[in-house]
Amino acid sequence: RRFFLSRRQWHWHYLDLAVVVVSLVDAGLDLAVRANPDLAAPLSRGASQFRIMRILRTTRIIRGIRMTWIVRFVRSLRTLVHQIVSTARSLIWALLLLVMIIYLFAILFTQGVLDFQSSKEEETTDVVELSAPLRHYWSTVPRSMFTLFISITGGVSWAEVVLPLSDVGQVWVALFIAYICFTQMAVLNVLTGVFCQNAIDSAQHDQDLVTQSILAQKKMYVKQIAAIFAEIDVDGSGTITIHEFRKHLQDESVQAIFDSLGLDASDVWTLFKLLDIDNDTVIELDEFVAGCLRLKGNAKGLDMAKLCYEHKSMAKRLGNFMKRTDTLLARLASGVCLMRAPGTAKTNQAERAI
Repeated sequence: RRFFLSRRQWHWHYLDLAVVVVSLVDAGLDLAVRANPDLAAPLSRGASQFRIMRILRTTRIIRGIRMTWIVRFVRSLRTLVHQIVSTARSLIWALLLLVMIIYLFAILFTQGVLDFQSSKEEETTDVVELSAPLRHYWSTVPRSMFTLFISITGGVSWAEVVLPLSDVGQVWVALFIAYICFTQMAVLNVLTGVFCQNAIDSAQHDQDLVTQSILAQKKMYVKQIAAIFAEIDVDGSGTITIHEFRKHLQDESVQAIFDSLGLDASDVWTLFKLLDIDNDTVIELDEFVAGCLRLKGNAKGLDMAKLCYEHKSMAKRLGNFMKRTDTLLARLASGVCLMRAPGTAKTNQAERAI
């Protein structure tokens, strides 16, 4: 009960239960029909029974939905799926912006072609038909929008759509080139950058992806540390002495490996003492791995908080020690002063105080 109700993905557990129950019922009916073929006719004769059988067959789709749960365990596939889903909102706004730009340019091109047709009709006083390419690509706003869209997505060659515009005027050819440059070099590149940034941000904010990434990096780091330990432990004793440690750290390649892992190997003795947790003058594999993980990189927030706590504790203990010392010194000074006057009652009090 605690496993099904208290875990974060409890709904997936109930989905698993539903899949198992439906599969068992389906398998039971199949076995019953195979064992007794006479049951197939009654099951298919009644409308209600047939409807139940059809529902049971349809519920097999649930098994496909169950695949989305398996995806979460495959890190690379989960990353791709999650990033695609997270960029859906950006895709909608990107398409809206692209439609607005294409619509504005389509109005200009369509108006230019219609003005060209009207000017020809005024000159000849007859109805002028547009050429087949102009009528096919630029005669209406929807056609112009579609032409502009396929021009930037590789659906048609630029020469096929720009050559008919040369009959209208060179200005429209220049405008088409400006449209291609603007959309290809500015709009699409910016949209690509936005999609990439959203995908990166979504991957960084997904807790499961971050957890899997940290665990994978830690596993790889531990594997590298174990390989270094095996290289330093020449005699195969399972421990590293200070002599073995110093000898291998004189090698520049080993120093480079330590630097790549975020460990400063310039002071061999200090590094050895920090890695030797139990202070037995030898370093075992567990100590080496734990010490390298602890010393890796810069100081973390936990390290600073621990340092501040220890500093406050030490300052408090030092303050109490100084107060007790001052009290004792004051009592000692008063006793010395009283001892300078022998034969008095105060001398006896000072002796008792001392």
